[in-house]
Amino acid sequence: MDSRIDLAGLIVAICVAAYAAIMLDYLALNGLGLSIPQLRHLSMVAAVFLALPVAMDFLRARPDNIE
Repeated sequence: MDSRIDLAGLIVAICVAAYAAIMLDYLALNGLGLSIPQLRHLSMVAAVFLALPVAMDFLRARPDNIE
């Protein structure tokens, strides 16, 4: 099984994510009426809550690795 990363798929995924971020930024600023500092604060809080389970998964002790 080939485990190489497809370069074209990676480029498309990055472009789609960037376009989605631009659309969400426009919606938050113009549609919801949020200011830039409010948007920055909310995005930092959301990033912390999204990264917390990932960090906890990496930091927890796994029973199979304990010697």
